[in-house]
Amino acid sequence: MLIVGLAGGIATGKSLIAQEIAKLPGVAVVDADRVAWETYRKNTETYRKLVARFGEKILSADGEIDRKKLGALVFSDSEAREFVNATVHPAVQAALEKIAEAHRAQGTKLLVIEAALLLESPYVSREFFDYIVLVNAPREVQIRRLIERSGLVPEEARRRVEAQTPSEVLAGRADFVLDTSGTIEETLKRARALFAQLLSAKGST
Repeated sequence: MLIVGLAGGIATGKSLIAQEIAKLPGVAVVDADRVAWETYRKNTETYRKLVARFGEKILSADGEIDRKKLGALVFSDSEAREFVNATVHPAVQAALEKIAEAHRAQGTKLLVIEAALLLESPYVSREFFDYIVLVNAPREVQIRRLIERSGLVPEEARRRVEAQTPSEVLAGRADFVLDTSGTIEETLKRARALFAQLLSAKGST
């Protein structure tokens, strides 16, 4: 089974590409954000660590961690971001390894892990992935998409994009860079071609 990481900043098009690749036979896509949410559900060890650090201000009415409240902290405070990453990422890595074992047993040919911080987090096991693909778009494109998609004011959209590591820094750490600055059709065409190439190369080895 081929395991490919799909990395990239906010509003670069990772989810769009993941949805397209999931249509291919023998392919499964895992959203690492959703895996992360599961790692800090109420009463988990990760939940307890986050609440101990940030208090009940990050909780929703039902006592679960409110993702939006936690996200606001992460984007506005680098120290808080590092604590959250150091707490959540190792738990996510462990969960992904269990998910991969299950897919391997099911005969999945390609497992795609969609995760923004694959190329940045020191807690990610690079050996777990056969390849990592960086999804890339110019920052102004990211900001425009974020405003259109989420209704953020331009200043907030820019702050969120600029809080992330520039793609030019990450490009050298990726095995492939997938440009998504064009139309949706152009992006999906590039994505299909790249993943078909990866599957073909894996099948010939």
